[in-house]
Amino acid sequence: MSSYFRAMFSSDMAESQTGVLNLPTVSLSVLQDVIKMCLCGINLVSETNCVQVLDAAEMMQLEHIKDICDIFLKESLALTAENCLNWWRLSKLYNFDDLSNRAFSCLADEFAGFVETENIVHLSKEELLEIISKEEMKCTEDIILKGAMKWIEHNNSDQDDVKLIFENVRLDIVDSQFLIDTVVYSDIACKTKSVQEMIQKEIHSHRQVTASSRVSPKIPEVFVLHYNKTSLLSCFTPDNKWEDVPPAPVDPGNWYSAAGLDDNIYITGGSNKKKCTLIYNTVRKVWTVGPDLTHDHWVHCMVTSNSKVYSIGGYYSNMIEELTESETNWQVVGDLGLRRYYTFPVTVGENILVVGGTIDSAESDVIQCFNTRTHTVSQLNTKLSCSPKSLRGCVHLPDVYLLDYDGHVMHLQVTNTDGEIKIQVKSTAEWKSFKYRFGVTHHDGSLLCFTKDGIGKFNLAEGKEEQNTFPKSPRSDLVFNVCTVSCGKTSR
Repeated sequence: MSSYFRAMFSSDMAESQTGVLNLPTVSLSVLQDVIKMCLCGINLVSETNCVQVLDAAEMMQLEHIKDICDIFLKESLALTAENCLNWWRLSKLYNFDDLSNRAFSCLADEFAGFVETENIVHLSKEELLEIISKEEMKCTEDIILKGAMKWIEHNNSDQDDVKLIFENVRLDIVDSQFLIDTVVYSDIACKTKSVQEMIQKEIHSHRQVTASSRVSPKIPEVFVLHYNKTSLLSCFTPDNKWEDVPPAPVDPGNWYSAAGLDDNIYITGGSNKKKCTLIYNTVRKVWTVGPDLTHDHWVHCMVTSNSKVYSIGGYYSNMIEELTESETNWQVVGDLGLRRYYTFPVTVGENILVVGGTIDSAESDVIQCFNTRTHTVSQLNTKLSCSPKSLRGCVHLPDVYLLDYDGHVMHLQVTNTDGEIKIQVKSTAEWKSFKYRFGVTHHDGSLLCFTKDGIGKFNLAEGKEEQNTFPKSPRSDLVFNVCTVSCGKTSR
């Protein structure tokens, strides 16, 4: 099973003559675990042996054992400011892309805590630059500069490196008083003329800046799922304007579905190409063709959870398929056990609720729960107050707002306490029927319903429709749903 051992014992190496191979870095217990996993097909990876098993599997060239370790870490690893650097390095070493991205994001998100640990000074120059050049840093720029100066002081950096590091700090959004009190007369600035000039320029600009971060609040944009061959989306911007989206490279047909993840909108299925995947980047405004689904999906639903995209059910398949940004293939990870379509998904922690819609041609009030970690599907005891043929909605946990085929507006409160999901039906009101072809989003205490005829507005507090002045879409195509994506830009 191991090409490593085959090479040792079948070549002209000394081990092939003596029949003895020394493995000084592998403990007896780890070797026994690896042999049992290879020969018996059992999983013995645990929190205490995972790294040692991974090291041994890498040396012995046992890819399936590495995969088991990768899955274990994805499902159980808790990243913190104290451990994210080690896991970032280890996952890059073993090409665990998902874990590497998670660890790097944790490092960036928890940088304020990371700066307070000794780990900051143990970064390589390349690692430090990769972190502080990241646009989506949540901490203030003062903290980034503090961490950079701490690293420079400990590593006795030369002037060229100091200049390069300061060039990757946003001095224009560092607190003015911090620059004056802490930075301008520091040994670092005094010893590096170019850095001194950079700081003096900011101070002499007479600006008054308080500590801020690079990330401005993200403003949601609503992408309406129209259909006219390859014209699939149009954008309703936060300033209430319509922008068209370039044509897609493929015509998937009608009743495709979509979900937003980071800056991308993932589109799957459709009446013409039931396995297709299309990806639209909302920043670069370009399309790419993604990997085909494993099963046919049409009038299905899509949702994201923990940086993964899920395509769920539909008219032709019960299956739940999963895709991560770094993977090249969809994976079947669950089975609803029912033929469900026109449903609405709700992400609650590591769970995805599949709500309402149609089951085998009959309206349904059923709520199923798919656990993204265990890949199990269960049915909740709570049912909807109506049995909708089709369902759209928007989620602002704990609040979930639903609009169905017959015009019922339902308000649910969904909570997750210690893994137990509780659903309370808060209210049900009457609006008007939009039948199958509409999409819903939340806007300042109201529901906006997008159809081919324009935008309707329902005041949730008053329980009735209200007038609005939103412009009608320049397109008259049918609307199949909406997809909301946070498209805020960094301040750079």
